[in-house]
Amino acid sequence: MQHALVFDSHVLPDGHLACPQEFLHQRNVQFKVLVLLDESEQEASDADVELAAVHDAGDECVSQEELTYYLALDDGV
Repeated sequence: MQHALVFDSHVLPDGHLACPQEFLHQRNVQFKVLVLLDESEQEASDADVELAAVHDAGDECVSQEELTYYLALDDGV
């Protein structure tokens, strides 16, 4: 059985999202993140979104093909 909770978060200095205390040591918890941007703010480019995904998935394993792709983005290729 799945339960859905909605809560506000913020970005920590290390780039991770803050998590409520009650979820810190839970097992099998999955998060879906919805980002709302103020319309007056500049939109993120495709490269910004791709690089953010790399940083967010920093603890996960990536294939050599993915690694090469993301490193090429950083080099502006």
